[in-house]
Amino acid sequence: MRLISKFLVLIFIINAAGGSAEFVSSDVTLDQADDESSATFVFDRDFAPFSYEENGSTYGFEVELLQLLAEEAGFNLTLKPMIWSLAQLSFQRGDADVIGGMVRTEERLKQYNFTAQPHGTFDILTFVLDDCEIRSADMLLGRKVAVQNGTISQALLNAKTGIEVLAFDSEGEGLSAILRGDADAFVGGSSTTWFRIKQQNITNIRALAMPWEMHSVYFGVRDPQLMKSIDEGMQRLMQDGRYDQLYRRWFVTELDESEIESLVNASHLASQNAYAPYSRYSVGAAVLTASGRIYSGCNVENALFGLSTSALKVAIFKAISEGDGNIRAVANCLPGGRAAAPTGDERQILFEFGRDILVVLGEDGDYTTRMISEIFPYPFEMRM
Repeated sequence: MRLISKFLVLIFIINAAGGSAEFVSSDVTLDQADDESSATFVFDRDFAPFSYEENGSTYGFEVELLQLLAEEAGFNLTLKPMIWSLAQLSFQRGDADVIGGMVRTEERLKQYNFTAQPHGTFDILTFVLDDCEIRSADMLLGRKVAVQNGTISQALLNAKTGIEVLAFDSEGEGLSAILRGDADAFVGGSSTTWFRIKQQNITNIRALAMPWEMHSVYFGVRDPQLMKSIDEGMQRLMQDGRYDQLYRRWFVTELDESEIESLVNASHLASQNAYAPYSRYSVGAAVLTASGRIYSGCNVENALFGLSTSALKVAIFKAISEGDGNIRAVANCLPGGRAAAPTGDERQILFEFGRDILVVLGEDGDYTTRMISEIFPYPFEMRM
């Protein structure tokens, strides 16, 4: 980490002819002055929603998150968007203090220091057209599969014999290949690909439920003291809710009133099918996926109470068994009509499919939503 002091030099220029005033700014950097901390952040300029450039400006969840962490720790942040390969090279050479978008691998663990807390997920999924017959990765044999060049996804496909791999320079080109019919499937990161699908308003693509691999996303940090500051700041953001607020803004498609009403109505209808001869307590639940489909379920009891199954579990498993695992929201309605919070084990099951899943809570006319991570802050995870 470097110590600098920044002075802003303002040059006031008077345009004598027009009488207008113009301010021109220039940054002057002095090393080892005033002990003001600064860190340079390099990242992929085409890794939306984590980091990306658009019309000359920089955006992204990681960008805003590290800016918040910089404010918490009290250091200035310099942003440097780059092609991914150049960003890695810059960090390796010591030209940057922090690098974003890092997935931990055994090889990278030998080269980089990673933050203690991951800040996102990056599962490798297979994307196909809605009406495609492909249901599993085994059905890709003998088919053309698009992938972004130089990615983990490409390495996974190259290791699997019998697949014709079509490498493209970007995820967008890979997705376009299956839309044109030039490829049968696209393999890529879940968060980035779903974001691109949403931004381009693509409606006829689905993802297979089984991921190739499941990863978390971290920051790589060179300086141990800077890494400690970032880790401590991340803990504060997680505890006071600011992390979830930021995550929700970047990754969640909010429910409108009609979607909430559809979920609640489907839950009430499902409760009528409950098998609850012992408790006489009929519960219904419903799950809304990114495809727009709703899957409902009811509680099913058993004389051996440990074998009983909850309504929400039935609805979740129904969606997954239909190959529709990108869950947006759930509702779990009790006999009185109230949309109640999931139980502890139901929360763990929901978190498996995304911290951004919305849970409908409340009663008729007064419904609200919470991300599953907001009501289940300490899940069990096995992502690397």
